[in-house]
Amino acid sequence: MKTVFAFIVGLSFAAWICGQTSQKPKTTAAPAPAPVKQQPAKRDPPTLGFNRLKDVPPIIDSDAMTEGQKLEKDLPKNEFVHTKEAMHETILMREFVEGFQSSKECHGITFYLTSEKKPDFTVQITVWGHDDQNLDGQTWTWILGYPGDPGSSDSKAHGIGGMGNQSTAKLTAKDVCLTIWDDVDPNHFKKPGGKIE
Repeated sequence: MKTVFAFIVGLSFAAWICGQTSQKPKTTAAPAPAPVKQQPAKRDPPTLGFNRLKDVPPIIDSDAMTEGQKLEKDLPKNEFVHTKEAMHETILMREFVEGFQSSKECHGITFYLTSEKKPDFTVQITVWGHDDQNLDGQTWTWILGYPGDPGSSDSKAHGIGGMGNQSTAKLTAKDVCLTIWDDVDPNHFKKPGGKIE
């Protein structure tokens, strides 16, 4: 009887030992990592440039153009009849670029002064009342376009992105930039100044 009892105790002890060695040590579970927020893909800043149509200045001084057309009839062989027009349009372009630089709405937009780089948007402006003293102030009419590539499948290519009228170069720049941001990123936080290249 003692041997049976010893045998049962031995089996119990062996089972207990096996159970102790086969159990995995308890580990504390590490907390699950916090979910990583997906950052939206960083977009390149939008770019803007003057419209570069053949034989059409990016900013038209309509008063000087009308005067040049009259002079052309009176002085058909004079090569200087459009000099005033070219000078005034250069001044108006500078006014627009200065308005762009000083408008907080243009922050984050890069303006291409040269035609070497292709911008996302182009602007064409006509100014009335720059020279005509009979008019009450100036009117800057702007048209924003998407230049795109010839043959592009992009539905925006060669389309109109917006248009409007303003009384100064700075207000025109502000309107153009707000229209760009409305198209690209309506929630853009606007800070002072745009970039000129």
